[in-house]
Amino acid sequence: MEYALVLLWFVVYQALAFAALPLAARLFPDFPDRGAAFALPVALTVVTVIGYWVGHLGFGRWTAFLAVAVLAGLSAVVLWSDRSVRVDSDDSERDGGRFGGDALPLRTYAETTLVFAVAFALLVAVRAVDPALQPGGGEKFLDFGIFKSLLRADVLPPQDMWWAGDHVLYYYGGHLASALLTHLTGTEGQYAYNLALSGFYATLVTVAYGLAGALADARGASRRVGGALGAFFVGFAANLVTAVTGLVWLLPDEVARDVAGWLAEPISDSTSGKLLTEGLAEFGYWAPSRVIPGTINEFPLFAFLNGDLHGHMLSTPFLLLIAALGFAYFRAGPTAIRRRRALVFGALPVVVGLLGLVNVWSFPTGLGVVWLAVLFSPADPLSLFPGVSADETAEPVADGGEHDGNPSATAGETPTRTPGDLLVGEGRRIAGAFAVTGVVATAALAWVAPFVFGILLQSATNRSIGLLPEQSSAVGLLLVHGTFLLVFGAFLWPRTRATFEIQPVRATLLALAVAVFAWRLHYPVLVLVVPLLVVGWLLLRTVGGERTERGVGYETVLVVAGAGLVTLVEFVYVQDNAIGGRFNTVFKVYMQVWVLWATAAGGALASLVASVGPADWRLPAVGIDREGFTSGVAALLVVSTAMYGGLALGGHFTSDYHRIDDPTLDGKAFVEDRHPDEAAAIAWLDNRSDQPHIVEPPGRDPYTWASPASSLTGLPTVVGWVYQEGVYRGENVSKARAEEVDLIYTGTQGTRARLLEKYDVRYIYVGPTARERYDEEDLRFGQYPGVEVAFREDGVIIYEVTDTG
Repeated sequence: MEYALVLLWFVVYQALAFAALPLAARLFPDFPDRGAAFALPVALTVVTVIGYWVGHLGFGRWTAFLAVAVLAGLSAVVLWSDRSVRVDSDDSERDGGRFGGDALPLRTYAETTLVFAVAFALLVAVRAVDPALQPGGGEKFLDFGIFKSLLRADVLPPQDMWWAGDHVLYYYGGHLASALLTHLTGTEGQYAYNLALSGFYATLVTVAYGLAGALADARGASRRVGGALGAFFVGFAANLVTAVTGLVWLLPDEVARDVAGWLAEPISDSTSGKLLTEGLAEFGYWAPSRVIPGTINEFPLFAFLNGDLHGHMLSTPFLLLIAALGFAYFRAGPTAIRRRRALVFGALPVVVGLLGLVNVWSFPTGLGVVWLAVLFSPADPLSLFPGVSADETAEPVADGGEHDGNPSATAGETPTRTPGDLLVGEGRRIAGAFAVTGVVATAALAWVAPFVFGILLQSATNRSIGLLPEQSSAVGLLLVHGTFLLVFGAFLWPRTRATFEIQPVRATLLALAVAVFAWRLHYPVLVLVVPLLVVGWLLLRTVGGERTERGVGYETVLVVAGAGLVTLVEFVYVQDNAIGGRFNTVFKVYMQVWVLWATAAGGALASLVASVGPADWRLPAVGIDREGFTSGVAALLVVSTAMYGGLALGGHFTSDYHRIDDPTLDGKAFVEDRHPDEAAAIAWLDNRSDQPHIVEPPGRDPYTWASPASSLTGLPTVVGWVYQEGVYRGENVSKARAEEVDLIYTGTQGTRARLLEKYDVRYIYVGPTARERYDEEDLRFGQYPGVEVAFREDGVIIYEVTDTG
C-alpha cells in the first residue's frame, strides 16, 4: 500500500483548500462556516479553469504550478483588499458555530478537513483492494485513456487515444482537473487515477456537509447535525431497494415470495426486481443501481464504489458549489446589489462553464439551479441589470411589502393587489430570472468557448428531443426516491397546512382524486413528485423568512429543482446515437437529483429533528412529542439507507476477487495477474515519450479486454473501441477506419505501407487478440522493409516502423 502517496495527495488537497480560504470566505460570508467547506472546490475551479486556458498554449507540469500561483495571487488580493477575511487574533467560535466577521474560518477549516479526511480514507481503502482499471462494468478504459493522454499532452485539447491524429470529442474537464493534480504531485498515472477519484468523492461529501449545515442553520437547527445528515445522504446512503428487500424477506417464506413478486412485477426487467424476488442472500452491489427498467438509477456510493473516473461523478462537487453560490445569492438581500451582481455575473458563469466541461449533461441543471435561486430570492431579478432600482423587490406575496410591478404603496400600508397584478408580477419575475440566467449561460459558454466550438459542436452525435417515454412505475419511483419524498413531505406538509389553512379531510380527498387521475393516465409521478414541485413553488412565493415559523428557505429551492428534473424525464428525454430510449437521460439526470435532494434532505431533516417549524404536537398515550417522533424516523431512515453500504462494503472487503491481503493503488497491477502475457509489452509502450501513434486490432467488443495498449498508455491508436468512436464521429466513419486497420494486418505490402504512412504509425502491436483474429503469416511484419522488431516478450511482438517509403 502506497501510504506516502496517500499522505502526499491529502496534503496537496488541503493546501489547495487553505490557499482558497480567503476566496471562499469572500464568496460565503454569511454561511456558518464562512465557506470553509467550499474552499477546495473553489480551488479546483480556479486551478482547472486557468489550466484549461493556459493549456491551449502549452500544457505540462508547469501549467499546474502556474494555475496554483494564480489561485494564491487571487487569495492574496482578497486578503489585501478585504478586511473581513483577514485573520483575527481572537479566532474564537461565536454565535453557535459562526466565526467573527474579521477572521478566516480556521476552526471550521479544521472541521471540514476532518470530514474530508474520513471520506478520503474510506474511498482510498475501497480503491486499494480493487484498484483495477479493468474494462468491464464501466468506463475505466475510456476514462484512464483520456487521463493518460492528458498526462502526455503538451497542448490542449488532448489527443484521442482511440482515434490517432485527432483530439478527443468528449467532455474532459474532470480528467483535466485530475491531470493537474497529478502534475502537482508528480505521481504516476496508475496511482493518480485512484487518488484523484478518492479526492473527488471526499470533496463531494465535504461540500454536502457544508451546504446542508448552512441550510439547517438557516432554519435555526444545528449546523453540525444538518451537515452530518447531508454528508451521509450524499456520500453513503442508498435507495430503498436493499432495505425493502430485507424487510420483505423477514416475513414467512410463502408470504415473502408473494409480497416480493407483487413489488417486483413493475420492475421485473431490472436487476433490482430480481434481487427483490431472490432476497439479500443474492445481494450484489450492482443490483440496486438498476431499479426502473430501461434506465440506470445510480447514487454516489455505488458510482464511486464501481470506480469510474467519469464526468457524471466528478461534476457533482461543482454542481453543489453552484447550489451554494445560489444560496449565497438567495441570502444576499435586495439591497446588496454589488454582491448579487458579483455572484451572478462573476462567480457563477465560471463554475457553470466548468461544470459543462466536466459533464455536459449537468450544464442545463447548473443553469436551472441558477434560475431558481434568482427567481425565488427576495430581490427582483431585473434589479441586477443597470437602470432598474434595487428597491423594486418581489418578496413573497403574503408579506405585504413592495412587490413586482407595484412599488407605489406608501410606507406602512399593505398594497391591494388584484389577481391580474399578481399574474403580471409573477410573469415579470419569471421573465427576469430567465434573462439573468441567459446572461449567465452566455458567459459560461464563453469561459469554455474552445470546448464548445472545437469539441462539442464537432461531435457527430445526433441529439434530438424525444417525448413521452415509457413511464416509471410507482414502485420504481418510491424505491429510488422514497427516502427523500418522505423527508420533504414531512417538512412541507405542516407549513403548507399552516400557510393555506388546509383541512386534512379535504386534502385527503384531493390527493385521492389526483391519484385516481394519475393512475388512469399511468403517470405516478403526478402523485409522488409533482406535488413537491407545486407546493414548494407556492410556499417559496407566499411565505418568506428562513427563520419564520411557517417559512421555507433555500432547501425548498433544491427540492423544487430535484422534483422538476424527476418530472421532466418522465415526459422528455434526449435521443442520441449512444443508446436508445431515455437510458442515458435518466442515468445522468438521476445522479444530479440525488446530490441536490440528499443535501436538501440533510438540512430539512435537521430542522424536523430540532422541532423547528409549525404545529408542535404530542402523542399523550405513549408520551412521544414531535421531536422524539421525528428523531425516531430520522434514525430509521439512516439505518435503512445505510444497509446497502454495509452489505456492499462488507462484500467488497471480503471478496476473493479483490486484493484483500495485498492492497495497492496501482490501477494497472491487475494486468500482471490477469493478462501476464501482455503486461511487459504494455509497460514498454507506456515508457515511450511523447505520443507516437500505434496500431492494434480494432476494439469491436467494448467493455472487454479490447484496445488495451492505447487505453492503458494514452498512446493514440488508429482506432480503439469502434462503437464509442462511432458515437463521437459517426458510425460509418468509425467502421471504415476499423476496416482499414484490418488491412494493416492483412493487406498487401503496398496497402500496409500506404496505411501506416497515412496514420503516421510508429509501433505495430501484435498480441493475443491479433493472433486470434488474423493469420499468423500476416502478422510477420518484420519481413517488410522499414519495419523491425522493437520489443518481443511473452508472445507479444511490437514492431517499430522506421520507414514506410
